[in-house]
Amino acid sequence: MLKINPLAIFILLLLITKSGAAFSISPKDSLLNILQTELKNKEHDRKKEARINQLRIASRDSSRLAYPELYRLYNAILEEYQFYKFDSSYTYVQKMIHIGLAHEDHFKVQESKLKLLQILVPSGMFKEAYELVFELDKETIPEQLKSTYHRLKARFYEALAKYNNDKYYATQYRITAENEFKKMTSASPPNAFERVIDQAEIDGRSSRHRRTAEFYLHFITHNGLTHHGIAMVAMRLSYYHSGDDKIMFLALSAISDIRSSTKDTEAILKLGEEFYKAGDLKLAYECINKAVSDAEFYGARGHKIDIQNVLPLIAGKTIMETERQRDKSIIYSLIFAVVVVVVLSILYVVFIQLKKVKVSERLINEKNDQLASINTKLLEHTRINEEYIGFFFKQSFSNINMLEKLKRKVEHKIKMKKIDEALEVVTSMQISKEREYLYDTLDQIFLKLLPNFVPAFNELLRPEDQIWPQKSGSLNTVLRIFALMRLGIKDDETIAGILDYSVSTIYTYKIRVKAKAIVKGEEFDQRIMNIKFINPAVPF
Repeated sequence: MLKINPLAIFILLLLITKSGAAFSISPKDSLLNILQTELKNKEHDRKKEARINQLRIASRDSSRLAYPELYRLYNAILEEYQFYKFDSSYTYVQKMIHIGLAHEDHFKVQESKLKLLQILVPSGMFKEAYELVFELDKETIPEQLKSTYHRLKARFYEALAKYNNDKYYATQYRITAENEFKKMTSASPPNAFERVIDQAEIDGRSSRHRRTAEFYLHFITHNGLTHHGIAMVAMRLSYYHSGDDKIMFLALSAISDIRSSTKDTEAILKLGEEFYKAGDLKLAYECINKAVSDAEFYGARGHKIDIQNVLPLIAGKTIMETERQRDKSIIYSLIFAVVVVVVLSILYVVFIQLKKVKVSERLINEKNDQLASINTKLLEHTRINEEYIGFFFKQSFSNINMLEKLKRKVEHKIKMKKIDEALEVVTSMQISKEREYLYDTLDQIFLKLLPNFVPAFNELLRPEDQIWPQKSGSLNTVLRIFALMRLGIKDDETIAGILDYSVSTIYTYKIRVKAKAIVKGEEFDQRIMNIKFINPAVPF
């Protein structure tokens, strides 16, 4: 294991504290004291919200702003939201793409698409990320964006390999990711920040070329990094160490994440795991609870899955520890039972201790109930993702095969100079039937996942206003709109694109249905989202 320079660590501590006072305890304990203070500090989030509100107010009257200024404001808002809240990040990156397209600014459009890819991958939206990677692969990437493009593409394939974690595809995904990292390295200037910190992971695979911890410590202290930058470098430094040293670097990363209001982070979760391994259940539980809170706030599906694997272990060990303490109290009570006064004193202590244990058990049970609820939601999202990702790949391959056959026919006709026959081949394509087939398939998959959706939906309407499909196993347009909402697609523009309607038509359908509902406003939308997913234990 690499030796750590104590002076460099002291410099790191000075970077994250407001005063330069000397420490009377170890750097690790100092960091943990700061961490416990920061876990309770809500001021960083309040400041971020204030900055966001100022930017949103400045961009509100978009019709009066010039294109460069409006793009700059949207980009500034995105940078505030990027590691803070997924939904808002997605909204503003879409706005950037939209105005870039409107002004035919090819560079800004591709830059915005890369930013979109950067927020899709950690959020577990692999289908959408794959579509975007596939789209970018067909475009000419400007030289200034190539490094970012290869890095984000590598991150996508790394995440895909971690998600699949199988012996068939994951290996190939990792090879693709490594090749993209190499391309990123050759496309970046030697001193580029992202290249230097990403090099830590590449070096980590080869001990011969591994850079020292002192190199990265020097990099942190001499580059004027932001809190977010410090968090990223410290996280990578943690890969090189174990035990107390690993905890120290993870704590540094977690503190910097809190101070930069970063919710899309692994540092606090990894720190909780290290505390658990070290036997510090109290700090482990605090860190895991923070990780749960951050993942819920940001909307990070991948982190939620990681958390559900760790939290039961910590809860179980906490229960065992409390039971062990209770058993010790009973044994001590029996030993001192010969002396009445002592027995009475011990019984009093045991009574107090048992009372505390009951309180602890109740708290643990409450946490376990919350975990069960989170697990159910995670299983629902996971099963929906698996079903639709499978459908997406199957449909994509079917379309590619069809297009390939069509291409061959048209090429053959053109080579034979049979232009009219070539046109007939093209015009013979029945797009409307393909669309109907797509809708039928989507209906079947959706009703397979939520077979009780149509009756539950109609319970929200009066009998005379209820909407039923014409045939079993399918949905009509209105039901499809609310089915897409149940899947989490709430943007009218996205729904309109899927169903081939205008945004105003989708809005009109929704307003009409809500006007006839027996519940009003947000409660109607919430009741739709509460329609239960099929029992995960039942196989598809």
